[in-house]
Amino acid sequence: MESLTELYKIGRGPSSSHTIGPFRATKWFLENFPNTRKMDVTLYGSLALTGKGHQTDVSILEAVDTFNKSNVFDSKITTNIKFDYKTNCDFPNTMDIVGYDKNSKLIKKVTFKSIGGGSIEIVGYPSPVDSNVYPQKNFQEIKEWCNKNNKTLIDFVKNFDPKGYEYLKEVWEMMKASVNEGLTNKTEFNFEGLRFKRKTFIIKKNLTEKNTPYDKLCKTFPNLYKKDSAFNAILYGYAVAEINSLHGRLVTAPTLGSAGIIPGVLYYAHKCLNVPDEKIIECLAIAGVIGNVFKTNGSIAGATGGCQAEVGVAVSMGAAAFNYLINGHNIDCIEYAAIIGMEHHLGLTCDPVGGAVIAPCIERNGCGAMRAISSATHAILVGGSKNAIFTLDDEVEVELKTGKDLKVAYRETSKGGLAKEYRMKFKTRKR
Repeated sequence: MESLTELYKIGRGPSSSHTIGPFRATKWFLENFPNTRKMDVTLYGSLALTGKGHQTDVSILEAVDTFNKSNVFDSKITTNIKFDYKTNCDFPNTMDIVGYDKNSKLIKKVTFKSIGGGSIEIVGYPSPVDSNVYPQKNFQEIKEWCNKNNKTLIDFVKNFDPKGYEYLKEVWEMMKASVNEGLTNKTEFNFEGLRFKRKTFIIKKNLTEKNTPYDKLCKTFPNLYKKDSAFNAILYGYAVAEINSLHGRLVTAPTLGSAGIIPGVLYYAHKCLNVPDEKIIECLAIAGVIGNVFKTNGSIAGATGGCQAEVGVAVSMGAAAFNYLINGHNIDCIEYAAIIGMEHHLGLTCDPVGGAVIAPCIERNGCGAMRAISSATHAILVGGSKNAIFTLDDEVEVELKTGKDLKVAYRETSKGGLAKEYRMKFKTRKR
């Protein structure tokens, strides 16, 4: 398994597969073929179908612009981006880059696959990043190492991935920054044809001001509703998810489409439960172990696994982290929290309306933060994974198979589900 530096990536939204991946691919191509002066980029599958809404073209041009500013040549690179909606590829997030020199002579054509969470594969080339640091292949092997050596999951990360553990400090600072950005930046969505408004500030008002519907609930049902309750995790999840949709800078956890869930959970713990930064970093390590297991043996890409691979995995990660926070180093209970977190997201479709990461994506981030917290508590109530029917590894395998069974329309193509329904209603209104 790879280092946590490859699970938690920092980059711009709204989709790690559609923004960070293509950005990395473009950057790699220009660094390896620096004489390129003209570049043709063709996007296929999900990269084409939802590329405009996911701002894939913007990210590619940003990578080109970054290279243009740094190269020593007088002439700049011109870029042509094509969205190919018809060609079938063996992988849904595929892109070709063809480079030409100043005389329009072909330099190279390279095919890239954006495999989820911002990671890329380059056809015919070795992996651009060699970060395999964990010899274990699944959660059972991780548990066996911990039990044999009388170590915790945090010890496990520190032992095999010390750089990754140190990197978590930067991850947490970026997560806090993205929450605060979402709570203060009042920029509205501006996607053509999509009628959605920011909701972070509505939630914030309800949770903080007097005489709001939520304030009345707190007074009527004080044992159930409180100002500093876990419902604040919804606010923080929304804050990050909305900044993601606005092409903001944040952390893949494990993707950008689900990037609000773990910050939602952990910022709530930090802000409302007074959990110190050092403890939050330990929580990120726990979450990272779970995310790595899914990334290695399952799917974390909406284009291959549906939204279960993004929101489902993020909830599983967040549930494990919060379970550790409230229950300590009980590896069986941490595993069961992760199981419950994913168990109720199996089969979840990815059908972003208009190809943008707004609906239902943002609401799923808010709900996911709360589900992670409840899953963590649920695991304690039922006594941990020794009382579970399935192991986490079983569930990872099922998640992968379920993703393959989902129709293409429900795997980040915006051809089915809520995306299709919205498109039909919008056409009716226009008449």
